[in-house]
Amino acid sequence: MDKTISISIGGFSFIVDEGAYSKLKTYLDEIRRSLHGMEGIEEIISDVEVRIAELFKEKLGLREVVNELDVDHVISIMGRPEQFVDEDAYEEAETPRYAPKSTTEKRKKKLYRDPNDKVLGGVLSGVAHYIGVETWITRVIWILMFFADIPLTGTSFTIVTYIILWIILPKAETATQKYEMYGEAGDIQSIKSNVKNATNEMKSVASDASGTLGQLLRVFAKLILIFIGFIFICIGIGLLIGAIVSLFSYSNQIPFKFFSYVVDYEWQEWAAKSIGMILLLIPAILFMIFGARLISSRVKTNKVFIISSVVIWFIAIIGASILSISLASNFNRKIEFSEKKNFTLNKDTLRISFDQYKIKGKSKINWKLNDDLDGFVEFDGQLQRMIEDDIEFKPSPNDQLMVEIVYSSKGSSADEARKNAELIDYKYSLNSNSELIFNNYLTLEGKPKYRNQSVSIIVYVPKNVTIYAENIDDVITYNPSLNNTNYQDGTNKFFKFVDNNFECQNCTHIEFSDDDESSTYELDSSKVKISKDGVHVQDGDGKVIINKNKIKISNGTDSINIDLTGN
Repeated sequence: MDKTISISIGGFSFIVDEGAYSKLKTYLDEIRRSLHGMEGIEEIISDVEVRIAELFKEKLGLREVVNELDVDHVISIMGRPEQFVDEDAYEEAETPRYAPKSTTEKRKKKLYRDPNDKVLGGVLSGVAHYIGVETWITRVIWILMFFADIPLTGTSFTIVTYIILWIILPKAETATQKYEMYGEAGDIQSIKSNVKNATNEMKSVASDASGTLGQLLRVFAKLILIFIGFIFICIGIGLLIGAIVSLFSYSNQIPFKFFSYVVDYEWQEWAAKSIGMILLLIPAILFMIFGARLISSRVKTNKVFIISSVVIWFIAIIGASILSISLASNFNRKIEFSEKKNFTLNKDTLRISFDQYKIKGKSKINWKLNDDLDGFVEFDGQLQRMIEDDIEFKPSPNDQLMVEIVYSSKGSSADEARKNAELIDYKYSLNSNSELIFNNYLTLEGKPKYRNQSVSIIVYVPKNVTIYAENIDDVITYNPSLNNTNYQDGTNKFFKFVDNNFECQNCTHIEFSDDDESSTYELDSSKVKISKDGVHVQDGDGKVIINKNKIKISNGTDSINIDLTGN
């Protein structure tokens, strides 16, 4: 039966046998005597006791009583006081003396997160300790990589990498882990050196307010962090405002009421809205927290909250991708079909126009003011869409006017695309005055889904008929002699088929000459001729002639000649 004693050391309680207690007390007394006259003795003793307590806990395992072998193990790691000599004593001595070899040695570092020097999780400070640089260097490098990462990759692998390291790296909480983080042995000499360095740094700061180059760099790095933190906060506020606006839009269905025409099921609409809020709100909160943390270390962060938020955000990204793929499958196939109708004209001139207004009772409504979703609007309880005010003209095979309406739509299959196209209702009319009037919108009947439904118009014109285009955006024709398609403005223009070419009768005159490879443009009193010899511009009496040798400018009375040859 052995006598045991209960002691408290380093903030922990231990039961030690009598021999172990005597040896441990003697050891601590020797350390205290060896430190006589040094500054920070109590701090060193406190750190030594914490280190001894951790070594006891590691050594004991499931045992409850500390014996002499455990104390010997601690002494072998910590070292005896006589092994270490204060280096300052030798520097002050006039004659060099022999210094016993210290057992202190650098050990292989381990990568930990540093909880005592952190902005968020202490990852970058831990990396700095591991590679042997100051923490501001790793932080500035990370910030530069962050801003370079977004434009280059479209995402931020730096943030993802930081979060992964935050999760997998342990925090240096115990004294043993902190010594491993710095690559130190954790013996008496290490403890003395750490306390001495801390004391010297405090004295240096108190005596030299101007600081060293390193201090200036640290101040500069802190200013950069504050600036970056301010930017992050601004980004977070912007995203938060976007989330609030989106929430308001959801509740008022502006303009998201048309999203129900895109999705197949109601749950998809709510899922899309919820995912959109998550994708805006979580980054907004994290950016503001991260920015505030960069500005002040007093801002506390919760690791569980941040990691949970990031996980939820990535789940939302996955959900958005799946939903997008599902919706995109509704646009895989495209199909077209057409309807043709013949008319007999009673005049030689056909007036063609697009009706720009909708009639509602006695009111005219300008259609173009109601463009919401890709030209679609909800009007009178129906889904309607603006069409392009373009018409393709082709020669009619007979003396009748023929109008062809080409209906097109998309769908998940050819059958679905056909059904979606058959929902299109498009109206036009030819009155007794030979006025062909097209609606500039189509209507989708029933309860349709948006599948990019559209119509295009082809008009087959008899060769003896002149077309007056009132407000057509593009008159589209095919020129067989040149084997190309022409697009011409159709605002108040007259057109007619001449030798199978649909020619404008009152457009700017253009002449092409194959002999001299020249083009001549005439408009009112002005004439421009472009050829291989140069450019000739004439407006009344004024002339400008440009060729490879000279420039001549004349107003009919005086002229200026500029020689380009240098002679």
